Amino acid sequence: TSKILTRDEDQRTRKDSQLHKMSFSSRRRNYLLTPHRRDGLTQWMKSMLMHSFVLDALDTTAADTFSHFEMLIDEHRTSMELGSHNSVVSRLKELVPSVGDFHTRLPLREAFEAYNDKYALTKRRHICISFNEIRHILNLAQILAIRDMNKDDASDEIYEETGNLRLTNVEEDNNDSDIDITTPHSGEFVFKMDDSVSEEAPFRFNGPRMITFDGDQTLYSDGANFESNPRLANYLYLLLRCGVTVAVVTAAGYEYQSEKYELRLSGLLAYFKQMELPAMDCERFFLFGGECNYLLSLGHDYKLHPVKEKGAGGWLTSTKFIPDSPANWDDTDVQSLLDKAEESMNESLRELKIRGRIIRKKRGIGLIPKQDEAIQREALDESVLSVQSYLRKQNNASLPYCAFNGGRDVWVDVGNKSIGIDILCAYLGLPAIKTLHIGDQFLSTGNDVAARSVCPCIWITCPEETTYMLKSILKLASVPLDDVPSALALSVEIEGTKAKEVDMTKMIQRRQAQAPRQLMDPYTGDMIEYNTNPSS
Repeated sequence: TSKILTRDEDQRTRKDSQLHKMSFSSRRRNYLLTPHRRDGLTQWMKSMLMHSFVLDALDTTAADTFSHFEMLIDEHRTSMELGSHNSVVSRLKELVPSVGDFHTRLPLREAFEAYNDKYALTKRRHICISFNEIRHILNLAQILAIRDMNKDDASDEIYEETGNLRLTNVEEDNNDSDIDITTPHSGEFVFKMDDSVSEEAPFRFNGPRMITFDGDQTLYSDGANFESNPRLANYLYLLLRCGVTVAVVTAAGYEYQSEKYELRLSGLLAYFKQMELPAMDCERFFLFGGECNYLLSLGHDYKLHPVKEKGAGGWLTSTKFIPDSPANWDDTDVQSLLDKAEESMNESLRELKIRGRIIRKKRGIGLIPKQDEAIQREALDESVLSVQSYLRKQNNASLPYCAFNGGRDVWVDVGNKSIGIDILCAYLGLPAIKTLHIGDQFLSTGNDVAARSVCPCIWITCPEETTYMLKSILKLASVPLDDVPSALALSVEIEGTKAKEVDMTKMIQRRQAQAPRQLMDPYTGDMIEYNTNPSS
């Protein structure tokens, strides 16, 4: 009998282990049906396309349907620009009450036709256009819009781009073969340049002036560090070399302990150093910790340094005119907000029997799992929605905050990413409309959704999508890319120096061999000594 019981216990243990290791898709198959896990606009677009799909008419009507979406968005933008002077609600707002701002036009028909040429969506008879496919089309339309906006603003200062938008197969063995933003191994959206383009025309990056990034699950895996990703590191390097400002706007808040942020970005900073990123380009790399609380910049030594807060040229002093800027917060109100968030989290711990604990920081508070434990996704979302509801009623000071599900934990930060991006644009003198935010958390329980109120956004789901999105942006901005080595050659050609090919794996191994490996608790920022010699 004891052997049978032991075998049953082993089976239960294995079953529990398998549940924890279930894939992203299988865990969310039914969970995505819940309202807080859906995006109103994308779901509505999908439902409109479903009618044509059922009637087997997508092949003839889908492009026109996307033209209609485009027209409704244009009408909505006009309505929003009129603001309080306009008493009429746009048709799109009536159809999708949760729809927010659109900062640019979205050439949805053009994006759809390019996507459909590649994937033949309208030829399918059993599977309708999916949520993710619509998300990819919206992403493509957004980067096309920013490219076209720049071309309209300064058409005589940049290369004249001609030809039709098309997708090329990665299987084709030719120089035009590339990869697209949607599925990392399938092809890329490219504009073929006209032969008449003058080679002597001055180069001007025809894309965003600034790109801001979420950290976890956008630049690196959730809870991990940016270590070995040479392709993504190279594209970020090229953006800086092309004059684009790059900023990581992350919820990770370690105050001004720069070494902790450096550890999270160790591979990227090492890549910049190995490639000898010029000082003037280093000055365009920033990191905003705690959503909008701690601003750091990259120095000539390839390390992060706190940006001066107060006094002449201080970022807090310079952005005090922004109503929600941290410069205008009272510390008593900050602590009061965190106290109320802690009350709600403690209640969730008790009521939901969560195996977790609460940690409190200067500008944030988190509910995190205990060691070797995991919190159920449903419990995380319940805790987030509870604290959001509680703070809406109790936040008497009306301080801006962000309550979100971090994937494995729940956080409430004072401030949010819309403030962080707004401050960066104001402090650096960059237009928000030509800023692009890339992140993975655009649902109501996420912390990227606030950025939509300030600038155009791209919704990705993993670092691989970020990589190929940047590749598409560089291609559409007339930066020729085929692979990492040729991109490296292009990047240093501006300086007239010899190209360097960087093996990031070997580079990281050398760095780890030279110094004891350090690990960090991503929740608390506490450093953990890593013993590489198990016998000692």
